Amino acid sequence: MILVYGLLNRISMSGLSSSKNLTFIAVMAALGNVFSFISMRLAPLVPSIPLGPTSVSIALDFSHLTTFIAAMYGGPVLGGLTGLIGGLVAAFEFGFSQGNFITGFGLPAGKALTGIAAGVLMTRLGVTNNRLMMVVSTVLSYIPEGIFTYVIFMYLFPLFIPGSGFWVAALTTQVLLKAFVEMIVMGLLLTGITSNQGFTDYVKGSFA
Repeated sequence: MILVYGLLNRISMSGLSSSKNLTFIAVMAALGNVFSFISMRLAPLVPSIPLGPTSVSIALDFSHLTTFIAAMYGGPVLGGLTGLIGGLVAAFEFGFSQGNFITGFGLPAGKALTGIAAGVLMTRLGVTNNRLMMVVSTVLSYIPEGIFTYVIFMYLFPLFIPGSGFWVAALTTQVLLKAFVEMIVMGLLLTGITSNQGFTDYVKGSFA
């Protein structure tokens, strides 16, 4: 809730709370949830791992594709909000639906961190039409979320699920490796998407 309030406050202070920008966030977040749902259904890597009273699953999740688009053109605040809202489907699938409230609440917050980091990095690195820098920025942008994920899995899970240390360590390694592979793939996809002049003009028009 603190993260949501902070992002909304930044939008208000920076003058980004116009209807066009709010609509852009809503569209990108909705698309992020759609991409998340489709990719999870097409590639359920590990459907369910029981961990005491809860369970954890692993699947591909490309919701950050729209997070990166929002961050690239709109900056860290829009990127953070898009990541936060665009992670709701993943929060339900990986968390709440399996009785896993730690992941359910933590996943959208982690995705918001990636959106914020991406907004800062992509703005400063000037990644448009630079394939190498695009991939580098998507990978680097995930580092704050990766650290956040590591802390949640390695420190919170054992507190609520005694005796889960070994399984959690193996699970955390798989989740982080999968995520970095996703970042590389999405970085490559972004180079193709942003090379389309019509798409670029449309997105930039959202901030005119």
